[in-house]
Amino acid sequence: MIFLRMLKTLGMLLVLIYNNTVFAAHTLRDIHGHEIPLASLKGKWVYINYWASWCGPCLEEIPELNRFYNRYKSQNVVMLGVNYDALPLYEQKQLVREIGIKYPNLSEDPSSFFHIRDIRGVPVTFVFNPDGKLRKTLYGPQTIETLQRVMS
Repeated sequence: MIFLRMLKTLGMLLVLIYNNTVFAAHTLRDIHGHEIPLASLKGKWVYINYWASWCGPCLEEIPELNRFYNRYKSQNVVMLGVNYDALPLYEQKQLVREIGIKYPNLSEDPSSFFHIRDIRGVPVTFVFNPDGKLRKTLYGPQTIETLQRVMS
């Protein structure tokens, strides 16, 4: 009986160690080569916005996303952009500069890290709470107010 309890406890401990190690080991990279360790996102609100160069509503919401990013970037809130076009890196850099996106844009799709499976179209913003749970999926162009409301 004691042996079974010890075995169960050991198993749970190994799962916890594995999960924390895997989470800590993964790193996202922005289009400029800066690393964003997944572990650095723990305890923060994380907004992941998918956009495309051909999408009018995506381009219309960028000033609002920039304002949101500037207002909350020092308050445990992370805004990350993902180009849905899957353009080569040099084209993404040029496009981000031309459009005036101020928040980090990722060089690769992070959907597998965040278990995002339902991208029906763009723009779409996935909001994760500080516990890492998907809190809300926002379809269509967003305003600073709609982005703030999710944290309420």
